[in-house]
Amino acid sequence: MTSLLESLLADFDHWFSRGDELLSRCPDSVMSAAERQQLAERLEDGRRRLVATRALMTATDQPVAVSLDAMTSWHGLVTEVWSLSARIRRRGDVSGP
Repeated sequence: MTSLLESLLADFDHWFSRGDELLSRCPDSVMSAAERQQLAERLEDGRRRLVATRALMTATDQPVAVSLDAMTSWHGLVTEVWSLSARIRRRGDVSGP
């Protein structure tokens, strides 16, 4: 179960990083500067929570569970990143998801 959770956390981390990359190249016509800043802050908060979860996992030899609320929040951020990628791609400004 631990390896499954580690893999899931790595996926979230990947998509949060991809979100940062997209935001750095996102034109104002797709998302305003204020919207980009808000999403960047939420991605950073998600990343901090991932770090805290990993720290808890390494601090104990017992299984660690992650709340459904946390997972739902992280998945929501990933969905926003996917949506941003699609919006940018439709404009032809950035390639790939």
